[in-house]
Amino acid sequence: MAEEKLSKLTTIDSSKLFNIRVWEGIQYKFAKDLGIAIKVVSEDGKINTHESNFSDFFRVLTSTEPGRKLTEVDVSKIDREARFATLYAGCEYYIASTYFYGKKFFIFVGIKAKREDTQMLKSLAAAAGVQYDDLYDAYINLQTFPEEKLINIADLIVDLFNIVIELSVQEYITQMANREKEEEIQKMSALMEASIIINSTRNLEQLLRIIMQSAEKVMLAEASSIYLIDNERNELYFEMATGPKEEEVKQMRLKMGEGIAGWVAYTGESLLVPDASKDPRFARRVDEKTKFITRSVICVPLKVRNQTIGVVQVLNKISGGSFSKHEIKFLEALASQAAIAIENANLYEHLEERAEQLNKNLKEAMVNLSIEKKRVESTVQSMEDAVIAVDKDKKIVMINRVAERIFKSGAESYLGRQLETVIQMQEIILNFAMVLDQKNISKTEVKFQMGNKEHIFAAVFAPIIDEDNSAAGCVSVFRDITEIKELDKMKSEFLNMVSHELRTPLTPIQAYSELMLVRDVDTPKVKKYANIINKETQRLGSLIGDLLDLSRIESGKGLSLTLEPVDFNELLTVVHETFRSSSVKHKIILTLPEKSEIIMVDRNKIIQVMSNLLSNAVKYSPDGGEITIKCWFDEKNVNVSVRDQGLGVAPEDLERIFEKFYRVESEKVKKIGGTGIGLPIVKYILELHNGGVALKSELNKGSEFIFYIPKVKPQV
Repeated sequence: MAEEKLSKLTTIDSSKLFNIRVWEGIQYKFAKDLGIAIKVVSEDGKINTHESNFSDFFRVLTSTEPGRKLTEVDVSKIDREARFATLYAGCEYYIASTYFYGKKFFIFVGIKAKREDTQMLKSLAAAAGVQYDDLYDAYINLQTFPEEKLINIADLIVDLFNIVIELSVQEYITQMANREKEEEIQKMSALMEASIIINSTRNLEQLLRIIMQSAEKVMLAEASSIYLIDNERNELYFEMATGPKEEEVKQMRLKMGEGIAGWVAYTGESLLVPDASKDPRFARRVDEKTKFITRSVICVPLKVRNQTIGVVQVLNKISGGSFSKHEIKFLEALASQAAIAIENANLYEHLEERAEQLNKNLKEAMVNLSIEKKRVESTVQSMEDAVIAVDKDKKIVMINRVAERIFKSGAESYLGRQLETVIQMQEIILNFAMVLDQKNISKTEVKFQMGNKEHIFAAVFAPIIDEDNSAAGCVSVFRDITEIKELDKMKSEFLNMVSHELRTPLTPIQAYSELMLVRDVDTPKVKKYANIINKETQRLGSLIGDLLDLSRIESGKGLSLTLEPVDFNELLTVVHETFRSSSVKHKIILTLPEKSEIIMVDRNKIIQVMSNLLSNAVKYSPDGGEITIKCWFDEKNVNVSVRDQGLGVAPEDLERIFEKFYRVESEKVKKIGGTGIGLPIVKYILELHNGGVALKSELNKGSEFIFYIPKVKPQV
């Protein structure tokens, strides 16, 4: 593996590998102690160290910007076969050279001799803008060294330079080995940051821009954009674009099916295009209009409630390479975050529009006809949102049944009363006062205690503007968003748990792989370390597999089945053999019917179901005990039971145990790692087979999961 990585170094720019700061420190120390001048320049000029020269002449000459430019070295003008070269001021340097992966480096060591030319020094002083007398005195005292000494010193410097280069190579190899793991963690962090941002602001443009900038940062891309679908015109328009051609891009539209973005919007499928110029779907008119050169593209659909509303597109690796298939999954996850942001923004926009419309209707009712007032009141009473309206003196003029239920009193008792005597929440009172004073719409979130549960409401306060532009009153609309907030909280907690679960296996993988790289490890230890790495990699792969399955289910794509004839007794025997030695605390017992049956199922998916149930049985019975697997057949179904003697589940948690991200709040359970996605996937797979799953459990006595699958016989 290391040789394979080293072979790739010949195609990489050496200036990216070479640690120039480390070398300049060594060069500085060497030159100071020996009193010589040292400078290193690569053949292509990309590596060019500052000359280490402690002579008074060099100090005087480089004390000005023009003087520093006079000491610069152009390697293209150096005779590459010569042993000595005159660089500036008639000073002769010895030229040593070395190679680093096909690239030549020149190491100048001096000085051997100098040319004492008065006219030359006068011209040099004038060009540098320094005093001639100071420059002349320093030049006269400039020390020279014998040729043999310079050659010996140069050979030593070359050896040191090669050592520094080799250390840089080793550092680069280590970085390559860890980069993939770091990228995965960085992607997960970007997703967590996007989720946190969504909960912190309702500014859609700011949200989408931060999400797209996260995509560009993690994927090292040049530009990105979000298209939304205009259903009336059957076109795509730019909702958000970043990159050098942002303003030009925003003025363009694409027809459905046109270009890569149009194709993804039409099909609802993600697409990776390594070379856009060779793909017939690529819309070249966009590049012709914007003068932007598109090389590679990743485009994924943007879905809200399984309906495609647009696409997210990322363009061009900064490094010049192509995107990978793994990055599609990351962009799909970011697209789901963008969808949440759009949905939340639409929610608040809808509330604002309803409040403005209600404001208009109320104003007309108060000024014009009483019948209009009754119509508005009827509309308000039928709304599922809570509505309260006050006049300019903050007296309640309207309240609907939902608000009546929240404040626990009859509506008639509210009308005509001062707001402060009815509502005790200072935050709501202050918002009414602010809107009446400033005549601006206000949005906030407030909390009400309803029964035994605290509810969160999205609140919009809108002024009722009179004909003289004064505030005639204020109307407020409250929508219960408790479930949305709980879902956001569960997703945030889920991301934190997943980040922790991903880091847990990554830590030993990184530790043992680095240990094998830097130490001379004997064969038994290599095998031991490899077994640990393999075990943790399988654990990491299983978690990522569950995440990808959940991502496909959430995006509406679902999982596909590959049905095949399966001997069910033999399948359960294989699973039992895999797990029976997995824990020394547990005894896993398998009970099978005497006669097996062959049915059509997806073998790998059923093994995944059994693995999830057995892993949970082991994990949630930390004190050990028996775990029994029992199978039986009836006329219609295959039935399987997995029972443990573990912690069990409380009655109030039974109904939610198969919900996505849900985990029991028990202190004992919190100490056990988990993400809350295994059981939802189990239920989904069984439902794909037209089967089902149920749980019987008693707290502190254990749990029994029972599932069934219809017996579908193979065609003869």
